[in-house]
Amino acid sequence: MPGSEQDIITPLKLYHEIEVAPSIEVLRELGIKMLDTVRCIITVPVDEKSIVRMIARVNSAITRRLIALMETVEGISLPEGVAYLALGSEGRGEQTLRTDQDSAIVYPDDLSAKKLLEVNRFAARLVEALEAIGVPRCPGNVMASNPQWCHSVGAWKRLLEEWITVPTHENILDFCLFQDLSSLHGDESLCTELRDHIRTTVRLPPFFFPNLACHATRFPSPLTFFKRIRVERGGEHRGLVDIKKSGIFAITVGASLMALEAGVVGGNTWDKLSLLGQRKIVTSGDLKKIEAAFSYLVRLRIRSQLRELAADKIPTNYVDPQCMTRAERERFRAALKGIDCFLRIVRNRYHLDYISG
Repeated sequence: MPGSEQDIITPLKLYHEIEVAPSIEVLRELGIKMLDTVRCIITVPVDEKSIVRMIARVNSAITRRLIALMETVEGISLPEGVAYLALGSEGRGEQTLRTDQDSAIVYPDDLSAKKLLEVNRFAARLVEALEAIGVPRCPGNVMASNPQWCHSVGAWKRLLEEWITVPTHENILDFCLFQDLSSLHGDESLCTELRDHIRTTVRLPPFFFPNLACHATRFPSPLTFFKRIRVERGGEHRGLVDIKKSGIFAITVGASLMALEAGVVGGNTWDKLSLLGQRKIVTSGDLKKIEAAFSYLVRLRIRSQLRELAADKIPTNYVDPQCMTRAERERFRAALKGIDCFLRIVRNRYHLDYISG
């Protein structure tokens, strides 16, 4: 249930309370308080980039405090020279509400067998602790406790080369998730080394960028031929719109793709879009429409998920256009037109209609 106005704390105070939290139980309570803070912030004129950055920073601060408690209370720590990595939206620093765990570990090639056991113990305990404070395990098992996501720096480089040069569906999915890596704890230089390797390796295969562009545009246009809002045609979500599939996904993956082609690895989507404008990859007019569309859909997603949480429902990415006012529906349609514009830019840039034809 939402807290009262007296219970709502500012982001700055929230960071401080996280830093001194004495237990996992207190951290769980602070995660709930963050939702009340977001409920308050979303109603005032604060830009979406700042909101999702605040959420990501709070979530990262909670994870770091968990790691500190594991070390001081339980004697479980990550060996020196190893890095715990955040992937996906947390890696980009643009989470909406708390999502499931997406993480990995990278360690030096010469790490001893004894130290590797310590790494595995750390990863398993952290996954358990995160779950205990309300962060679900990743359904796809993309977590540091999974041996497939815990490798030496050399093994990671070889795996990245395979993902980049062998464009299977699974390899592209894994690459897209991993490319937004950021170091959450440990030796940050290993994260930098992997980013540098991504930057150089993506230049090798001639069809890497078109393959990634196909992935970015794999969901249909959010608007029909007659420019109506495309909704689910059947099933439990009949009449609803998945705003992640209908827009957020295309922009996050597509912006990452074009930024990567320009030599930039990592960072948030707004910064990547800004880069596309600076490099004249996207015109200023199109850029304004695309940025406005992305920001609107992110805010809509947060509002919708907060309502679902307040109703004790599991947050989803679905919205119902029929529950919107006429003005809200027109604004939603305008945002989807911005997504449609972005999809056309990606298809044209990488000649996807020619390739698919």
